[in-house]
Amino acid sequence: MVYRAVPGEKVRIVGGVAVKNFKKWRGEILRADLRAQGITDYGEMISRGKGRTNVAGLELFFNGRPMTLARWPNVGWAYTGAGTTDKAENQFAYEGERAARWVKAPDAWVHGYWYYDWADHYERITSIDTVHHVIDTAAPNPAYGYRAGQRWQLVNALDELDEPGEWYLDRGAGMLYFWPPSPIASGVAEISLLDKPLVSVEGASYVEFRDIAFEVTRADGIVMDGGSHNRIEHCSIANAGNAGVVIRGGAGDAVEDSEVRGTGDGGIVLDGGDRKTLTAAAHIAARNYIHDYARWSRTYTPAINVSGVGNRVIGNTIDHAPHFAIWVHGNDHLIEGNDVHTVSMETGDVGAYYIGADTTERGNTVRGNYFHNLGLGDVNAVYLDDESSGSFVIGNVIRGAARGVKIGGGNDNVLEKNKFVDDDIGIHFDARGMGWQKAYFDGTNPALLNRLKAMPYKEEPWRSRYPQLPGFLDQTPGLPTGNAIHDNECWCRIWVDYRDKLTEKNMDSAGNQVHPDKAVWNPEWVKGMGLDIDTSLLARRLTAMSSTQAKLTIENQGRSTQNGVFEIWIEPGVDAKIVTPSEIPFSLKPGEKTERTMTIEHASPVYLGAYLKGESFVPAGIKMK
Repeated sequence: MVYRAVPGEKVRIVGGVAVKNFKKWRGEILRADLRAQGITDYGEMISRGKGRTNVAGLELFFNGRPMTLARWPNVGWAYTGAGTTDKAENQFAYEGERAARWVKAPDAWVHGYWYYDWADHYERITSIDTVHHVIDTAAPNPAYGYRAGQRWQLVNALDELDEPGEWYLDRGAGMLYFWPPSPIASGVAEISLLDKPLVSVEGASYVEFRDIAFEVTRADGIVMDGGSHNRIEHCSIANAGNAGVVIRGGAGDAVEDSEVRGTGDGGIVLDGGDRKTLTAAAHIAARNYIHDYARWSRTYTPAINVSGVGNRVIGNTIDHAPHFAIWVHGNDHLIEGNDVHTVSMETGDVGAYYIGADTTERGNTVRGNYFHNLGLGDVNAVYLDDESSGSFVIGNVIRGAARGVKIGGGNDNVLEKNKFVDDDIGIHFDARGMGWQKAYFDGTNPALLNRLKAMPYKEEPWRSRYPQLPGFLDQTPGLPTGNAIHDNECWCRIWVDYRDKLTEKNMDSAGNQVHPDKAVWNPEWVKGMGLDIDTSLLARRLTAMSSTQAKLTIENQGRSTQNGVFEIWIEPGVDAKIVTPSEIPFSLKPGEKTERTMTIEHASPVYLGAYLKGESFVPAGIKMK
C-alpha cells in the first residue's frame, strides 16, 4: 500500500487548526478567543525533560515555525542562588526581584538544568517567597534535586510576554495571546490539537508514505509498531510535540530522504531486533535532514535514537540541537557517513554520538562520519561512557572539538584511521571503574553487572560474536583492557589524555601520526559525508580575556554568506552590566572570521553569554571572576 501526493501537488496531514480573529490587546500583543472558535481542548502543561517525554499541550506555530512560550529571561539564563540547599527536593533560591511579578501567575513553570548540565526538567511553581527569595515547586520535581549555580528560566507567564514570537494561553478563559514576529496578516497561525500520532501503522507490512508533509501534533508524528518493510520516503515531519518518527519492533523499516524538524522531543527512533539471539532488525534511517529538534525535552531526545540489534544510520545531516545527535543502545548497529554539526550546544558531559553504561552493548560501528562545530566545554564528538565496550570508531573526521573520543573506562574499543583536526584533546582515556565509579564492580551498585547477567554472553552466538566478553569478570575489576588506537592522524593540543594512572602501556597504539602544526583543512576529507546541502554553520567561541573583558570569535564554516546578530547576555539579578553594545551584528562570507571584544562591570563573579538570534538553543555562559 502506497500513500503519496499526486505529482505536482502538495499534501499536508495536519493535527491542528488555523487560529483566526486576532484582535489588538496591548501594544504589539494580539489575542484570540479560542472558545469562540469552538476550541476548548488545550491539553495540559506536564513536567517534561530528561526521562519525561510526556505528550505536549497546545502549541502555537506561525508560518510553519514554533513560537516561544512567554519566558524570562528572553536571552540567556538565570542561575539558582547561593541559598539553594544542595539536593533540595522542591525549592531553590533566586537572585534579584523579578520573581515578585509571578506571585499571582496562575500556571507559571520553571525550566532548568537543576543539578547536572545533562539533565533538564520543567517544574510547576507552587509558591514564591519574595522575602527569602525562594521558589517552591510541585512534584515530581527534578530527578536529582536542586543546587546553587545552575541555569534556569521562567516559562508560561503572561507578564513575561514582551517580545516578538512569544505567546501565552490563558487556559481558564480560552484566550490566546501572541506577539507575532511579522504582521499577523502576512502568515498563518496554527495551534496543535491532536494528542495522538498523525499516523499509526500497527502490525502491517509494506506500507509506504511518499511526498507528504506531516505537521502539527501534540504527540509523535508517525508511529510504526510491528510489521516489516514499511517505508517513509521524501516526506517532511515537522512541529510534532514529541518525536518525528517512531519505529518499534518489526524488521526492515526505513525512513529515507526526508526532513524532520521542529520536534518537541527527538527526531527518529529505530527500535528493533532481538538482543538475546542477536537477531538484526535491519531498520534504516538514511539521507535525512534532521534539525532543530528537542525543543521541549532538551536532553536524551536525540535526532536518531537507535536500540535493539543491527539497525543502520547512514548519510544523514544532523544539526542545531542542545544535546545528543545519535544515541545508541544494543548491538551491531552501523552509524556511517553522517554529517553532524552544531549539536550538544546547551549541555555538558555530553557526546554528539553517545553510548554508555552497558558493557554488553558491543559490535557498534561509527564509521566515516564528520563531527564538527560542537558545543564548548565538557563536550565529546564520540562518547563511550561508563564502561561502554566493544565499539569500532573508524575513519571519522572530528574537527574543532573539545574532545574527539572519550573512552570512559570501557574495554575492547578500537579507534582506527580517524582524523582529529584542531581538537583540544584527541582521545580521553580513563579508568573510572577503579576510582569514582568502583561501585559498579564492588557490589555497591549492581546495575552494570545485572545488565551483563541479563544477556547470555557465555552462549552462542554471543560467545563467538564477542569473544572477549566471557572473560569480563576474570579481569582486574574496573581496569580498562583491550582498547586500541591504530593509524589515526592528529592535529591536537593533546593527542591522548591518560587519566586515573593509566599510561601508554594500557593502550595498544600503532601507526598514529601526531602533527605538531595546525592542520591545513582539506574538504576532500569529508566528501560524501551527509547530504550535499547548504546549512547554517557558524562556529563561535566566547573566551574570558580578563575579569572585565571577553572575546567572541565567529567563523563562517558554511558554503554561503551568513548574516545575523549575536545577543550578549549577563546573568540577571546580580550587580553587573554590559558596557559595550549588547548586540553584535555580523555578515561573513564562507571562510571568514571576526572577533569582537565586550566589556562588563560587575561587583562579584557573574555569567556572561552569547546567543545567536533565531537559534533553538541557548548555550551556557562563561563565568567572569
